[in-house]
Amino acid sequence: MPPLHNELDGVEAEARCKAEPRVRLSVTMRDQHRPKQELCDEVTALRKQVADLKAEMVVRRRVEDALRLSEEQLRALADWVPAGLCIVRPGGTVRSANLPFARLLGYESAAELQRLSDVLGIFADRAELERVLAMAERGDQRIAGVLFRRKDGSRQSFGVIGAGCAEAGAVAIAVLERQPQPWRAPPLTGTAGGK
Repeated sequence: MPPLHNELDGVEAEARCKAEPRVRLSVTMRDQHRPKQELCDEVTALRKQVADLKAEMVVRRRVEDALRLSEEQLRALADWVPAGLCIVRPGGTVRSANLPFARLLGYESAAELQRLSDVLGIFADRAELERVLAMAERGDQRIAGVLFRRKDGSRQSFGVIGAGCAEAGAVAIAVLERQPQPWRAPPLTGTAGGK
C-alpha cells in the first residue's frame, strides 16, 4: 500500500478512509500523532510521579503516626504528673488542663473543666486573673497564692507559679501547693484556703 501524504485532498482522503478502516485511523490521527518514544517517556514520567507520591504518602503517614504517639505520651504525662497544670487565655478561659488540675477544682475531667470554664471561670474574680497575667508578664518565678473558683462555686486558694506561653497573652499555671504557706504572696481577695 502506498504511503499517505499530507497533500491528499479531502475527496481522495475520504474515499480511502471509507475503503480501509486502518487508513481512516491513520488519516485522522496523523496530525495528532506523536513519536512512540515520546509517549513511552511520558508514561515513564507518570509512573515515576505515582511512585514518588506513594513514597511521600508513606513518609507522611509515618510522621502523622509519630506525632499522634508523641501527643498521646505527652497527654499521659500531663494527666499523671502529681501537679495541676493549666494554660489560661487572657480572657480567663482554659485552653488546656490536665486531670489533676480539673480535679482540684472539682471537675470530673479536663474536658468538663474546659467546657464549663467558659461560663463559670476558674478564678475567684477578674482581679485574680489580672494578677496572674501580670505575674507571668513580669516573669515572676515565685510561688503565689491564687484564689480559684471551684465547680460548686466555693473558693480555694492554691500556691501556683505561672509563666507566659507561646500563645499571645496566655499563661501556663502549675499548682505546686494545695494550701499556700502563709509567707507566700497572699491571694488578692478572700482568705487563703477559705470559701
